[in-house]
Amino acid sequence: MTMDLLLPIFRSLQDDTRNRIYRYLVESQETFNCQELAGVFSIHPNVMRDHLKTLEHANLVIEERNAVRTNKTGRKPMLYRANLSLSTVLSKWNQEVYTAVSL
Repeated sequence: MTMDLLLPIFRSLQDDTRNRIYRYLVESQETFNCQELAGVFSIHPNVMRDHLKTLEHANLVIEERNAVRTNKTGRKPMLYRANLSLSTVLSKWNQEVYTAVSL
């Protein structure tokens, strides 16, 4: 994994709130809408949206449109979930770095 790919990831995770959001999504392995996540972290939905966009640009979070039909009119809410394939790659990279430093 090259530094060009890792830099956006590190930049997005250096913020404590984004780091906690990402860990929450990885651990839960579920999808959430912005309102639900904002409630979990007790922040305004607009602030949560900004954090999710930053995580999405780093490919840490996947954004998808809810496909479930509802009785409500208008756009269906966006759902967010952790990019678990990237989480696996990061864990492997982390182990490689730890091993290299331990030698």
